[in-house]
Amino acid sequence: TASRWTPRRSSQVIEGGILMSGAAICLTAIMLTLGQPGPDSGRGLTPDSSQGDTVQATPVDSMSMSTADSSAQSSKQVEPSEDYIAAAADSSWWYRKLENKSFGVGERLEFSVKYGMLPAGTAVMEVPGIIDYEGYPCFRIVSTAESNSVVSVFYKVRDSVETIVDYDGIFPRKFHKRLREGGYKADRTTLFDQRRHLAIADSDTIPTYAFVQDALSSLYYIRTKDFSPGDEVLIDNHTDKKNYPLKVIVDRKETVDVPAGKFDCLVIEPVMRAEGIFKAKGRIWIWLTDDKYKIPVMMKTEVFFLGSITAQLKKYEPGVIEGENEQIQAN
Repeated sequence: TASRWTPRRSSQVIEGGILMSGAAICLTAIMLTLGQPGPDSGRGLTPDSSQGDTVQATPVDSMSMSTADSSAQSSKQVEPSEDYIAAAADSSWWYRKLENKSFGVGERLEFSVKYGMLPAGTAVMEVPGIIDYEGYPCFRIVSTAESNSVVSVFYKVRDSVETIVDYDGIFPRKFHKRLREGGYKADRTTLFDQRRHLAIADSDTIPTYAFVQDALSSLYYIRTKDFSPGDEVLIDNHTDKKNYPLKVIVDRKETVDVPAGKFDCLVIEPVMRAEGIFKAKGRIWIWLTDDKYKIPVMMKTEVFFLGSITAQLKKYEPGVIEGENEQIQAN
């Protein structure tokens, strides 16, 4: 059975040149604020059980991350080794199924965005439906960001990002972004061959991680995880022909007031993992509801020339979660 849920409130208790859409797509903002990883991430391209339950995990003799980065830089197609292809041909080990009690079809989150104290616009994250993508049922997840009329006079933003996420495994199969920021325009699509651990963009084929995430799917993936203050969650991410290993630190519990209400939250901070060093050129924090839904109710990042950009939840519409047999009401 399925039911509509409402995130529990507390009764007792971004992609863009100036991070406009980073408020909506928080892990894309991480890429912009934390900087680029080194040429070698130090991670082999093997099935990663830290990202979920794989079946009959089999080591894969694949290429190094330095090969992946050089592929992106040289714009030359990289062919996997014969051993790599042979291992990938056996699909019994690579597919996974994760329990998802956190989000479902129909969920819509609307945020107000501020640059410092200045209202700047709105951002929306939503799950409009399930589609069939190459024979697999997938969530269609969309995020948009739009500057308000005042900011648009100086810097108009109309961004949209879409990811097609495997329904069972919570990993992306296709990622597309359409950026309209001031005079800057970009349309980019990445196809993920998760079976062979490849990201395909334009004419480039880039080796990447098992069950790699994109900038938007990362947030939905982490919402399915159970964690407490002091925990760390590792996420392998691929964006714009680059592999970005991330570590998400679960910092503390905190109750926050936002336009949508008052919520008990877990505060997380993602940082870059590269060459064994955790980089932090900029910082970003995300407040997730302290329940199984882990709704992002506030996101904040530091920007040296603006001070900070904050996105706060102002409206939400619940989604339908398969397997739920009761309706969760707000307190």
